[in-house]
Amino acid sequence: MKQPDYTKEILILVLLLIPMAYLGIIWPSLPAIIPTNFNIEGVPERVGTKRDFLLLMIFLFFTNALIYFLFRYIPKEDEITDSGEVSHKEFYRIRFLIHTYQAVFTCIIIFMVSQGKPFAMERWAFIGVGLLLTAIGYYLRNLKPNNYVGVRTPWTLQSTEIWTETHRMASNLWLSAGIAVIIAGFFLSLVTGVFIIFFIAIVLAALPYIYSFRLFNKDKG
Repeated sequence: MKQPDYTKEILILVLLLIPMAYLGIIWPSLPAIIPTNFNIEGVPERVGTKRDFLLLMIFLFFTNALIYFLFRYIPKEDEITDSGEVSHKEFYRIRFLIHTYQAVFTCIIIFMVSQGKPFAMERWAFIGVGLLLTAIGYYLRNLKPNNYVGVRTPWTLQSTEIWTETHRMASNLWLSAGIAVIIAGFFLSLVTGVFIIFFIAIVLAALPYIYSFRLFNKDKG
């Protein structure tokens, strides 16, 4: 069994923490009132506070953290073997790309707010998360059985057929969720959007797991 590369794990955790560290450094200089939506004439239609912005950043941080734990701890290392078609190197490359995207995207939002740039804050945050979910969903569709990436349940790892069916379902689910989050960003308030996306995250993690279990028991008769 391939052991985790702790140096690379630390680097990924650093990527996870960089946006919050950046926010902490520039927090005193952020404006107390932050315009979050502008009409075509450049007049703010909605404003928020630093506390509202902090809530948005916490939401982005926990979204990134959820993705980290899904990749790192599901399933546990002692539940898998070392015969997957996706290499250990590819496993870390995919994770680096995802967390780099999230870190850069979040830091850009923080920088724009610190500079007083007019933009729809919630909209861009939800669009960023939605694009990430959509990209992961597209990637899952043709993912081959392996021990590192994907819906790695005890049942998908035992059967190529269950793996394929589960990932087809998971791909459609993540793609649909990503598109829904993007659309929701144009209509929902920050607080409502955060709670809805937390619910979506639970669904994205739970449904493929349950689906693979049902397929396994169906095959067993």
